[in-house]
This record gives sequence, C-alpha cells and structure tokens, in this order.
Amino acid sequence: MDPVKNYERRLHRREIQRLLWLSAVVILGGTVGFHLVEGWPWHECLYMVIITISTVGFREVHEPSPAGMTLVTSIIVGGLFISLKAANLIGGTMLSTYQLRNLKKMQRLIDEMSGHVILCGYGRLGKIVRHELDTLGKEYVVISDDEDCLQELTEIGVPCLIGDATTEESLMAAGIQRASGVIAAISSDAGNVFITLSARQLNPHCPIVVRAENTNTEKKLKMVGATSVVTPYQLGGKRLAQAFLRPGAVGLADLALGSTDNEVLIQEIELPTSFSVGSSTLRKLDLGNQYGLIAIGVRRPGREDLVFNPGADFELIAHDHLLVMGRQVDVDRFRKSFGK
Repeated sequence: MDPVKNYERRLHRREIQRLLWLSAVVILGGTVGFHLVEGWPWHECLYMVIITISTVGFREVHEPSPAGMTLVTSIIVGGLFISLKAANLIGGTMLSTYQLRNLKKMQRLIDEMSGHVILCGYGRLGKIVRHELDTLGKEYVVISDDEDCLQELTEIGVPCLIGDATTEESLMAAGIQRASGVIAAISSDAGNVFITLSARQLNPHCPIVVRAENTNTEKKLKMVGATSVVTPYQLGGKRLAQAFLRPGAVGLADLALGSTDNEVLIQEIELPTSFSVGSSTLRKLDLGNQYGLIAIGVRRPGREDLVFNPGADFELIAHDHLLVMGRQVDVDRFRKSFGK
C-alpha cells in the first residue's frame, strides 16, 4: 500500500475517533452535570442533554436553575463545536471521495496509453518540456509531488499522477513498460539517478533524457542508463555566449529546435521497415520535388555519428533516422507517405 495513502487513512480514522470521544464527553458530562446540579432522574438529564445539543426545540422537562442555565450554555457550545467538526469531517470525506474518483479515472486513461513520454517533475523546466511536447503533438504523462500543479494539469485534461517519480510504483503507474521515453526533470541529481535506475530496469530499451545540475553527475547518469544528459546552466551559459559571438549559428540552432517563429524547422524521422538495403536512395525519394524538404543528415541505427549532407545515391535502410528541413506541413506529408 502507498505509505502516503496509508498515513491519510490513519489520520481520517483518528479524526473520527476524536469526534466520537468528544461527543461522548459532552453527552456523559452534561448528563452527570444535570444530575448533580438539578438532581433530576438520569433519563431526564440525558433527554435534556440530547435536545440541547441537537437544538430541536422540544419542551424542557423542568425549568433549570441559574447553575443549570450555565450548564445548558456550555452544552450548546460543545454541541456547536461537535457539529462543526462533523461537518468538516464529512466535507473532507466527500472531497477525498471526489478526488479518489478523479484519480481512478485518470489512472484508467493512463492505462490505455502506449508509446507516450513520461515527464518526471513539473517545475519551471518541466513546464517548458510539457509545452514542447504539446507543440509536437506527443502524448505524455506528468509525475509530480506538487498537488497544486497537478490540480492545474487535471483541470486542462493533462494525464498526470501525484507521487514520487523516483519510485518504481509511480513509474509503473505511469505505464513505463509501454512508454517510448522518459524525461527526468526534477531538480535533484540524486533523485534523477534513482529515476534513471528504476526506468532502465523497468524498460531496458526506451530513451531516457535526464536533467543534471552538476556537470560531474553526467558520467554517473550515463553509467546507470541515461541516454542523454542535459545541464541547463551549462547549456544556458553557452547559449548566452554564442548569441553574442555567433548569432547566425544560434539562429540555425533555433531553427533545428523549432523554437523560432519561422515555419521552417528541422525534424528527425525514423524510416519504416519497408526500407531494406538497396531498395531506396535519396534520389528515389526526391524529397525536394515531392515534398519540398531538404535532407540534412542520416543517423544509422546503433551508431552515434551522423552522416552529414548525404549524397543523392546514399542508400537508406530500415530504421535510419533521416534529418530533414522544411515546413511542418511538408514533414507531416512525408511521414504519411509511408504510414508514420
């Protein structure tokens, strides 16, 4: 059982026990008090306590003495306090039931997803990542322990989970076995190491992109299974320097990332299994005339290096990653030509 949910259940039971004890103290104390102050029979004392707490307005059995009036006032105050506690407990229970129903609905939605990205962490960096995933139309699930942020995501229909992304339980709930990739964007390097370890064990083949605050952590993250490591501060520093020293190069990088207002961008497309050795070349694809695209490079499966500016007779094979530059609409048209 989830330790957080178990703790919440214990707190709920404790609140119910406190309410019952408080009710018993007021009822028994009032009954004994009437008997001692007024000397009435026990059943009449209990009756007076019940109609006083419930404020139903039935007639009094006897006219209370001044001391009895003081006791009635105390019982009324105690009854109001019990009513407020009960209302608060009932309201909290109803809210918890509503939230639990929404969580179950969200979990069913996530269980139906496949080929999605799991975004761990939803701070300032995580929000930027989510925006980019939205822009490219990629399905994703957000895992965060910030309930306020997840409430915001739930309201706009974004699949999300409340939990600790460093645990296997949270990753499994997010569908790690069916995921096409993981982005670890929490601010703790140690936490990102745990995310990488757990994700790699649960899904040995999916890409894992990890945020690192310390450049010394990069090597460790790759040792435990990270596909790529990004150091935001180092990347930001280089970007600032290059924007001054080589503004043209920065503009080209923006073009490649699709982060400018220009409709032209660079995208990487994996070729389908129908591309066997010798069956197709860049000349046969005729990207320029057929789709208005420019082939920039090819990344071969299992190799890190990029074949830049391949010639027209460069032979393409299945699962090659072809980098093309052009408009998004033309890129989509090229993808649809072989069913991707």
